[in-house]
Amino acid sequence: MKSFDISRFFEKDRKERIDIVAKFANLTEQEIKVLEDSGGISFEQADKMVENAIGTFSFPLGIATNFTINKKEYLIPMVIEEPSVIAAASKAAKIAKIRGGFVMQNDESYSIGQIQVVNVDVEYATRKILKSSKEILDLANSKSNTLSKIGKGAKEISCKEIKTDSGPMLIVELLIDVGDAMGANVTNTMCEGIATLIEKITNGKTILKILSNYSTRR
Repeated sequence: MKSFDISRFFEKDRKERIDIVAKFANLTEQEIKVLEDSGGISFEQADKMVENAIGTFSFPLGIATNFTINKKEYLIPMVIEEPSVIAAASKAAKIAKIRGGFVMQNDESYSIGQIQVVNVDVEYATRKILKSSKEILDLANSKSNTLSKIGKGAKEISCKEIKTDSGPMLIVELLIDVGDAMGANVTNTMCEGIATLIEKITNGKTILKILSNYSTRR
């Protein structure tokens, strides 16, 4: 396991802290300059990222120390405005380090896309959707060559009924393995891409076709 002396990190001045981080992480000169700059992004960059930009907004960038994860030492960057949080995290990591630190593993990262279907017999439509699941998944995956090439993409189709004052509606859920991506754009693209097929299969009308924020599989 890599061992690196970062004791009394909180007593160092800014330059000393950056030097320690740079040596620990083998940062390039360009990466060091990013840490030394105060503004983060320019207004010109911000204006290209969002609509109606009028400025930028900064938060402190600090380093949580003492983390050993899966027998490897880490410095953890944390952007946060609240005092004591980084100190508490570093202290907890120091205590855990006595017994070998933290052990972690990750599962696949799935996003959930939802297609709202109205004017349908929900029971009939559900049977038809599940029977046609391979066709639907194939169409969804054709919308993202990148995910398909790395073995990711749409994996499962499920259905659930929602009862409303205006009658029942069907929610078709598309489970998508998005790998390391956040996956919002590809999820929306897949949902929109299969909507016409969903209408054809169910004889219903699709309304919303969008990423769900109910991220139970991330």
